[in-house]
Amino acid sequence: MIRAIVLSLHQNYGVRTVFGFPYGYEGLTHRYGHKPVELTPTVLDRIHEQGRTIFGSSRRNQDIGEMVDTLERMNIGILFTVGGDGTLRGASAISEEIERRRLKIAVIGIPKTIENDISYVQRSFGFATAVSEAGRAITSAHVEAQGARNGIGLVKLMGRE
Repeated sequence: MIRAIVLSLHQNYGVRTVFGFPYGYEGLTHRYGHKPVELTPTVLDRIHEQGRTIFGSSRRNQDIGEMVDTLERMNIGILFTVGGDGTLRGASAISEEIERRRLKIAVIGIPKTIENDISYVQRSFGFATAVSEAGRAITSAHVEAQGARNGIGLVKLMGRE
């Protein structure tokens, strides 16, 4: 998803400066000291072959005003947010603060969650991959458990539920 956004901005719109923020909204909050990462097609050349986020994530609430201050200070014109329910709620709150301040910053929320728990979205990006990978892990644990008398296979999956 990140690669597609950067390539589209670069190739279709001539945007040359794109930043990624480590640990999501935490990266927009100055006090944590995370440095924005400049994203180019070259930097992201093989990202689609990795099965994780390159930025990490955080689940803590951040100060909306401080995040918008960062966007304004960095002269960000568009904020793309990629994530689940919490990410999209955060995008909505950021958008409301931007509107309240009458800034010219667009906020685009892209649903992507392994839990597939976003209203009005039939199947989010990430869900099919998560189900497929979980199936592989469960099958492997089952095969290993069958190889021992009274064997047990244990698989822990991520997600809220």
